Amino acid sequence: MDSFFSQIPGFIWEILRIIVTIAIAAVSGIYAVSTNTKKYELTENYRCEIMSWHKSVVQIMIKIIHSCESGTFYLESFSKEREELLSSLSTLAEIGRFYFPNVIKNDSFGKKKPSAYQGYRHIVLEFVLHFYFKALHSDSSHSSRDICSMWKFEREFTSFIFDMLSPRTRSKEYSKYLSITIPDGKSMEDFISDSPHNFETFYYV
Repeated sequence: MDSFFSQIPGFIWEILRIIVTIAIAAVSGIYAVSTNTKKYELTENYRCEIMSWHKSVVQIMIKIIHSCESGTFYLESFSKEREELLSSLSTLAEIGRFYFPNVIKNDSFGKKKPSAYQGYRHIVLEFVLHFYFKALHSDSSHSSRDICSMWKFEREFTSFIFDMLSPRTRSKEYSKYLSITIPDGKSMEDFISDSPHNFETFYYV
């Protein structure tokens, strides 16, 4: 057997070495692409889950706020829908524990509680539950103050999810791979400065 291999010319060994090197590189490349693809899929799936949960929470928040602003939230005729809205929001807060579990600070806080409730409530759920209790205990006599507080909780909640999912960065990433153009960021001032006539879109004279 040794004599057999010793009879193989050196250039053939060199070719075999190159082939093996290329094969290893190809396999490594395929593995890297596969791994990155899987990572991307997991990231997108998780992002979609968070977005779906956020959408459900915000839809209820906005409906409660507008119902408070119009005064219908406090009417007896709205009591059934009010109960459904508050019940749904409370349910979503519980579901949110799986996305934003309690913060454990190793100080044994809440240790005697069931596992999902040990530690300190995540700030995202604080926004949701503070909104819930503000809506639960609000009444028409001080609705303006309550409405202002509820708007603050909703905006803080949305801003936290916004920062977490980083849509600006995602838009830039998408623009590299999608066959559509992601519009550049433009404010109202930018829109008006592009053309004086655009002023009339926002301000009627």
